[in-house]
Amino acid sequence: MKELYSIRTIQTSINVSGSRIKSVRGKDITKTGLRIYDGGFIGVSGAIGNYRLEDLEKNARSALKAKIEYPYELNSNKIMEIDVAKEIIKDEDFVYEIEEAIEQLGKNHNGFIFSNKINMDNISVSLCNDKGLDLRFKDRAIDVELVFKEKSSASIMDGFIGFKDRRYDRNDFLSMSDEILSAYKNRVDFTEGNYPVVFLTVDETPLLKFISDLNGRSFGTDTSLFSGKLEKKLFSKEFTLYNSLNPEDTSLMSFFDSEGTFNESYRYPLIEDGILKAANTDKKNAALYKLPYTGSAVSAFDGTPQPGFPNPKVKESDKTAKELLGGDKGIMVLMASGGDFTPQGDFATPVQLAYLFDGEKLLGRLPEIQVSSNVFEMYGSNYRGVSKNVVWPLGGIKSMIMDMKVNKI
Repeated sequence: MKELYSIRTIQTSINVSGSRIKSVRGKDITKTGLRIYDGGFIGVSGAIGNYRLEDLEKNARSALKAKIEYPYELNSNKIMEIDVAKEIIKDEDFVYEIEEAIEQLGKNHNGFIFSNKINMDNISVSLCNDKGLDLRFKDRAIDVELVFKEKSSASIMDGFIGFKDRRYDRNDFLSMSDEILSAYKNRVDFTEGNYPVVFLTVDETPLLKFISDLNGRSFGTDTSLFSGKLEKKLFSKEFTLYNSLNPEDTSLMSFFDSEGTFNESYRYPLIEDGILKAANTDKKNAALYKLPYTGSAVSAFDGTPQPGFPNPKVKESDKTAKELLGGDKGIMVLMASGGDFTPQGDFATPVQLAYLFDGEKLLGRLPEIQVSSNVFEMYGSNYRGVSKNVVWPLGGIKSMIMDMKVNKI
């Protein structure tokens, strides 16, 4: 039995340095993997660019000698294609548009220097086999990853402006940047204590414990903090966590996993209304540890499937960020690096860039801080929820709010 897994990436990458475009690079790369299943084993081979199918088959059959077990039923008789690749900016206008936007940004905020990359990405993913499986996905997104620093600053970078979206509007981009940069120049102070902390929903930092410990392998081998707790209420009834490949929740990720499985609404609830329902599993780990099968397999194009968590998605509440704050001022985390959870679930992270936030706008820049809590408190009694409204028009970024201890560094 043969299965062909193909990923094509077309990218135009603009390199920004000193608030100007320094270079433009394009790439068009196709990665193809061939899996052969025989006698309960899997053999995989791969190629980048052009290839001869007979060479892939020869190498995959040779890989069967490694005796990697795969006695699982292949997905079959499913045909589906989703194409969400819409035009964002005309290809011939992309570089000019970004050049104009960066120039305007520099004029609006001439005390800052801007650098890093802005990419236009196109992907095409397909997974087909001899049993009638034929899944195809296409997507396109602009990915802005702009670093800023004050000209008077000795730091390598002071902050970050970023989003990934299937739409772009220059005015929205400049408005988002204006708010971040204007508030950056307004320094505000605070008294240490407990505050509602606002994480952006694109930030996986507060979800790291779920990413590591809701892995089917660690869950099944009892090395997870959550092992043995299926169907138990561990968190707030307001907290629901999905593994989501729904195109509405993410971009540049296919709606099917690397074994060709997709769920209803392209989401699987791992935690529902605070109750632990499942850990992320591929076919092997679901069978091995008798766990719910969640369709969460990940792999390189030329690798074997294993359980992963490609896109954590927390369910939104029916409240705005301002309503979730309930009159309190929140501390929004815009740049945090170096944080982690302990095996017991205690969490702390330094925050290099934080803002005072009233639920509608950034009020000013706070000094460097540390936020800390425990996973059961963060998503239990101290959990306020995810806003139904976005912070900025681009990127679909919302506010996840929870009460935490906040200290100055």
